[in-house]
Amino acid sequence: MIKLVDSNGAKKLDEEAQKLGMSGMVLMERAALSTAEFIKDRLLTGDKDKKVIAICGSGNNGGDGIACARILHEWGFNTEVFVVGKEEKFTNQTKAQVGLAVNSEVELKIVEPSELITDDDDFKDVVIIDAIFGVGFKGKLEGDLAKLARYLNMFNSVKVAIDIPSGVNGSNGKVESIAIKCDYTITFSVNKTGIAVYPGKDYVGEVIVADIGFPKKALDMVSCNTFTFDEKDIEYFLPKREEYSNKGDFGKILIIAGSEEMCGASYLSALAAYRTGAGLVRIFTPETNRTSLQNLIPEAILTTYDDSPETDMKADTEEKLYKAVKEWADAVVIGPGFGISTRSKSIVKKVVDISEVTTIIDADGLRLFREVTEEKENRKLDLKKDLKTDFVLTPHIKELSDLLYLPKEEVKDNIIDIAEKLKYCKGKVVIKEARTLVAGEGRCYINNSGNSAMAKAGSGDVLTGIIAALMVGDKLRPFMMVALGVYIHGLAGDILKEKKGSHGILARELADEVAEVMKRYA
Repeated sequence: MIKLVDSNGAKKLDEEAQKLGMSGMVLMERAALSTAEFIKDRLLTGDKDKKVIAICGSGNNGGDGIACARILHEWGFNTEVFVVGKEEKFTNQTKAQVGLAVNSEVELKIVEPSELITDDDDFKDVVIIDAIFGVGFKGKLEGDLAKLARYLNMFNSVKVAIDIPSGVNGSNGKVESIAIKCDYTITFSVNKTGIAVYPGKDYVGEVIVADIGFPKKALDMVSCNTFTFDEKDIEYFLPKREEYSNKGDFGKILIIAGSEEMCGASYLSALAAYRTGAGLVRIFTPETNRTSLQNLIPEAILTTYDDSPETDMKADTEEKLYKAVKEWADAVVIGPGFGISTRSKSIVKKVVDISEVTTIIDADGLRLFREVTEEKENRKLDLKKDLKTDFVLTPHIKELSDLLYLPKEEVKDNIIDIAEKLKYCKGKVVIKEARTLVAGEGRCYINNSGNSAMAKAGSGDVLTGIIAALMVGDKLRPFMMVALGVYIHGLAGDILKEKKGSHGILARELADEVAEVMKRYA
């Protein structure tokens, strides 16, 4: 797992390291050295004529940039430093770095941001180091600094951010006006939340996490309940399959999905569950879907009903549902392609009342879950109170805004803050976004796999099937299985994009590709 810290966590890490006796100047020199080595090895490759221009602020991030330029200068590279902060606002460490740079005969000027905005091509075909603001930046770039950011973004020169691109909020990734769009971001020891989510992620380019020697004790002192995965985590967390086993050992998943002659969603969820390793899948769906589903996925068990959408469940349907949920299923998926009707609402109400196993509520099921909860409790839905421990909700932004009774744009703009609050739900909430988040059990997972090619009908249905299969495969680590499901879903999309490009991916292909991911890491 890869830990993520916000700006407060990054500040605390520095403080704890210094409490243990590691000076701020030592940390600054190590950060500068790591950045200088990256620039030398990856971007300059021995070219002593190529110019490196460091644009630095008055804070410690600026000190990092000055030190980096000084080290490159001492290695024989062509460097220049512009400090755009006021001298009276220099931190002690930045003052010290200015002195070291001057003594090393680095070309250094203290300037107003507007002085760098000219009609010349001074920033063309150079390496630009962005060290104006660090991970503690909040608010927005304004005035001449905003103009400078826009000006620098005009050039195709390679831009390297130290710790985080200037203008990006280190805690939530917000860019309230403009930020410097970088090709590389060198961050230190621990990755930052603000560069893991959009829109901040759009500005960071390739992220390199450099180890600058923070003491382990200091790292342990920083509570970190936010994390992401990389590919090696799949092998570690993926449920193991014993050779001496049968289909019942790998979980029984009940998928309550589909409406009259709308079987696609139930098919995709069932297919994904099987591709992820589920032993048995039962689809609970209207009788009109029987023939299609028998042809599409003969491996699935079908339980069908003839109820009218305009009426509550008939007694025999309710009995079938009760037996499937209470006596058969290890996990329940409800909602994909379900439709909004009197009958579907009564089914959701019944499942919410009786289910004591993992229950994943998706799509139309989310709206119905809100409605039945409101009617039962005679108040607005409260996710902190009303989610059962075993429940997983999988809303996209619009669905989440409905669940929270908030405007869609407010949810979108404050997604990290909302996820932080949802961490304390009894259940788990999967927030489907460009960078999907999972909140619950006091933790937050930020996904780093997936791409826009996956924005197709049925992709969410595939995700529910993946999550269900993983959760029945490992019942001891439910949160990790939800997070792993999101990661595998995105990784399958990344592999497919390589094969088929950004436009031609189908959801059923995504489900099939999951099998390749499982094969690679099982």
